[in-house]
Amino acid sequence: MSHPEPGHPDPNRTWTEDDLIADVAAGPQGPRIGAFFDFDGTLIDGYSLGAFARHHLRSGHVTPLDAGRMLLLGMRGVTTEEDFESFFVLGMRAWAGRSEDELVELGERLWRQGVAGALYPEAWRLVQAHRRAGHTIVLASSATRFQVAPAAAALGVGHVLVTPVEVEDGLCTGRPGGPPLWRAGKAAAVRAFGAAHDLDLINSYAYSNGTEDVPFLATVGRARALNPEPGLAAAAAEKDWPSARFRSRGRPGVRELARTAGAVGGTLGGFGTGLALGAVNALIGTGTRRDAVDLGLTLGGELGTALGGITLDVRGAEHLATRPAVFLFNHQSQLDVLILAKLLRSGFSAVAKKEAARIPGFGLAFRLADVAFVDRSDTTSARAALEPAVQRLREGVSLVVAPEGTRSATPALGPFKKGAFHVAMQAGVPIVPIVIRNAGELMWKGASTLREGTIQITVLPPVPTDGWTVEELDKRVDDVRNRYLDALATWDGPTPGRPVRVTTGPTGPIAAPLEWGSAPEMNALEAAAWRAEAADPRLRANVTVLELLDSAPDWERLRDAHEWASRMVPRMRQRAVEPALGLGAPSWVTVDRIDIDRHLGRVRLERPTMRALLDAVAEFAAAPLDRDRPLWRAMLVEGLSEGRAAYVVVTHHGVTDGLGAVRLLGRLHSRTPAHDPDRPEPPVPAPGRVPTPVEVLAEQAGRRARGLPAEALRRGGRLAGALARPWGLAGDAVNAARTWRASADRATGGAPLLAERGGRWHLELLDVPLDPLRAGAAAAGGSVNDGLVAAVVEAFRRYHLELGAEPGELAVGVPISLRTPDDPPGADRLTAATLRASLAPASPTERVRAVREFVLEAGARTATDALSPVVGQVVGALPDALRPGATGWVGGGVDVRVGVLPGVGHAVHLAGPRITRVFPFGPPAGAAASVGLVPHDGTCCVGITLDPAAVTRPAVLTSALRSALADLAATAG
Repeated sequence: MSHPEPGHPDPNRTWTEDDLIADVAAGPQGPRIGAFFDFDGTLIDGYSLGAFARHHLRSGHVTPLDAGRMLLLGMRGVTTEEDFESFFVLGMRAWAGRSEDELVELGERLWRQGVAGALYPEAWRLVQAHRRAGHTIVLASSATRFQVAPAAAALGVGHVLVTPVEVEDGLCTGRPGGPPLWRAGKAAAVRAFGAAHDLDLINSYAYSNGTEDVPFLATVGRARALNPEPGLAAAAAEKDWPSARFRSRGRPGVRELARTAGAVGGTLGGFGTGLALGAVNALIGTGTRRDAVDLGLTLGGELGTALGGITLDVRGAEHLATRPAVFLFNHQSQLDVLILAKLLRSGFSAVAKKEAARIPGFGLAFRLADVAFVDRSDTTSARAALEPAVQRLREGVSLVVAPEGTRSATPALGPFKKGAFHVAMQAGVPIVPIVIRNAGELMWKGASTLREGTIQITVLPPVPTDGWTVEELDKRVDDVRNRYLDALATWDGPTPGRPVRVTTGPTGPIAAPLEWGSAPEMNALEAAAWRAEAADPRLRANVTVLELLDSAPDWERLRDAHEWASRMVPRMRQRAVEPALGLGAPSWVTVDRIDIDRHLGRVRLERPTMRALLDAVAEFAAAPLDRDRPLWRAMLVEGLSEGRAAYVVVTHHGVTDGLGAVRLLGRLHSRTPAHDPDRPEPPVPAPGRVPTPVEVLAEQAGRRARGLPAEALRRGGRLAGALARPWGLAGDAVNAARTWRASADRATGGAPLLAERGGRWHLELLDVPLDPLRAGAAAAGGSVNDGLVAAVVEAFRRYHLELGAEPGELAVGVPISLRTPDDPPGADRLTAATLRASLAPASPTERVRAVREFVLEAGARTATDALSPVVGQVVGALPDALRPGATGWVGGGVDVRVGVLPGVGHAVHLAGPRITRVFPFGPPAGAAASVGLVPHDGTCCVGITLDPAAVTRPAVLTSALRSALADLAATAG
């Protein structure tokens, strides 16, 4: 039996949070001491896989068969490495065909929307204690980096040990890249990490809750069982490992439900009573509407906190008397509304996101209290919504604003927006910072009930805004935020933007690539693109990829490569057949034979310049494809300087989206210059009988009728839940129809300078180093895709200024993936969300953060639409005349389309020569421009397709984009 060291708690009793933190403070210090934390059940209450599983079930990414297998395996019990690997593989299949950026964004979104709410506050403080001790902190989990890295970044943890994910050509295959880090594998990974980083494992710490982690805990000298399962509790007692339990964040009890009902009822009841009394006073001439609102706020705050069991421990309360003022607060919880009503009592209004207006009960109360509702995705309307607040401040009514703009996922302080500071400066009133320390512990993000307790608050001295200028506003914002950080110093939150180093377990052999499947017909998105260009040639949906080669390939070998590719990919030998009356989707039929020479051409440039090449490619890319033949064509371009050549391939959005095109090329190209004698040699696909249009329609109608019940079953609870709220479902449908119609009615996006459309294509390209751009985007908390979108917005701002136009707003189409494991890898499964970006001056970091916020929210909205595949089948079956807005939806409403496609992660060759650059050129499809990026061999290859009627000076825009990308890369230092 061990004995406690001086200054250390007794290991033979259950430790408290204070014991754990005191143990860290009294122990060895410095970076050679490791602190290894298990994730699920240890740092968070529950399992992060549950959030991913719920997402995939809601959005139909997990088939009923796989869900059943996972359920049976879970009921039987996961007891061996083989069991866990089976369970893990079943869950990972939902990721097949998704890019790494998609999964990174999904992980961040699910962390913020759900998983962060399960974070133990005690675990947060324990991690920060290890940070103060200077330890090397590691999250070690059997999960993947997509689940763990967002938590590590939020906690300020610099390292994660995770199970590898198999990725090919930038896309997840749906399989692990090696053995999961579970039981012995996790212990081995910790020992390897310790050796690689020269850690003193004997004096290091490890924390876990699971019995399977006994080998993991045994790798260090200071093992701690947190929230232990019975098996681990028994092992800890046997081995003299201290145990501690944190307050559960699980299902609420009767007391919590009663306190929540009391808080809600007290707040709304008190506010309503105050308004009623105030109204009576107003009627008899002894009060005003503002008096009624103030009385309601006072009573609501008092009754809500009392019935909810909430008490406030306030320091610096004397500063609350500063009126009028802009009161700032760090937004942690839904309780913040109640806290502020209790603190400020009267004489204030607030700023809230527009969604708050729809909260039952509270939305009406907010409107009566003159709350300003802002659309965070629309900077222009947000500024307009704040203008009345400036006037109310001048009239003596204070304003309450959360400068972070949204609730924090953890106690860490987020970046501040400048809107509140502009308002205070314009009104000439001081700023009073209110620092809330622990509201999230009583009602965390995503919780529907509260827990009684005491909330600690510090009100800092007022900050005068006299003499402030717009030019120095960034410095003023940073100064106020630093005051918050100083006040929160006892929690010692992480520094935002700290990079997380990912270390995976051992990698295993990579299995054969997934098949590039082919559906029997176009899906709804493909059919919309196919038919839109028939109605309006300006909406031509050709997808083009340009590859630069270090030399010209042998012509016969290139022809043979295309013949082989047509056998590898059946779609290259298929043509589209329309159903009768345009009812339904075009079907695919294999042709009798394919004449390679009608699809593959060869030209030589008269001038060996890049401009000559791009002009030739533009003409080739913009020409319509023969709709009676397979929808692709390719061309070899010779005559470039130094014997170099180019290869361009054009296909149609009805065949695949840009991601599918780049992915397909990556699989058809060779890894070596030499011919591969062992490559597969499939036979020529058997031709099919060309059905009549009536036969196509009849076959599709029967298949749809049979498929809809299965689709409804696959959508499960999400669909049932929607049908259980018919009024809400009807409202959603009406809103969707209005949005669709509005998109159709907009001929252009948000920038009048870009309003003209001509239909011609002009191509530009540029390349920039990948690593600096990725580092610059990461420093702002974003991905390469976020960085590209931000740079495009800044480039168009500079373009406006160069042409002497007033920069207003830019409508940017940002791709959102709808892919599921059931989709053929080549299918077009991208839709677009429209970012209405302000062209006002902003730093690269500010732009990237705004884009990141938009992408995460847009992805969440898309992911929750369980009915879209069912509705899509119905909508896709309608002819153009009965689909109002379909053509406009494809083409209208945006100024520029922007997207990043995954590149090939290894050297590739085309019939011998090495491919040095890969440039994607997406169709403008009714927009003024399309900008795409493919990372290739350490370089970001940016392809720009412009409508010269809208962008009249392409060189100016290209130069501006190059400068904007360079500025973003420079932010990484």
